[in-house]
Amino acid sequence: MRYFTFLLFPTALIAQSAAPDQRLTQTLINEIQQLRLAIERSTLLGARTQLAIGELQLQESAVARISQQYNDVRFAGPSAASRLNQFTEAVKSMEDSLGKPEWAEPRKHEELDDALRQRKAELDGLRTEEQQRSAREGELAAQLQTAQNQIAEARTRIAEMERALDAAIQQLSKEK
Repeated sequence: MRYFTFLLFPTALIAQSAAPDQRLTQTLINEIQQLRLAIERSTLLGARTQLAIGELQLQESAVARISQQYNDVRFAGPSAASRLNQFTEAVKSMEDSLGKPEWAEPRKHEELDDALRQRKAELDGLRTEEQQRSAREGELAAQLQTAQNQIAEARTRIAEMERALDAAIQQLSKEK
């Protein structure tokens, strides 16, 4: 009987230790699954963040390029307006000169008339250039505004990702 007790005792110990081992194993499996999910989330969030930062960098370079073009066109405006005024005054002066007696000689009158036509053509060309410059300035201003809005949206998305990451970190800290 004594031997029989010794034979039953190890069997009872094995049966009792199997239940806690299963609980421990299940706990470890759950923990591993949670870690796997956390790593997947972290990887996806990192990828999204990198994409958003890359997009932001592209948009910032576009804004810099458009800003430079806009400034170039905008600063060309005053000099173009000055040239336009000079040509307008030159045409007016030439028109006033046509009625003066020193230009009454037909050959001189014809030369002045040709020069006047040439100046008027140049003046028309300058007006056209100024209209195109002004239109281009408006287009660039609209493009710049759009690009700046896109940068603001990208920064907002990045800030949202930072908040989501902070919340995930806090959640992980609470779980521990």
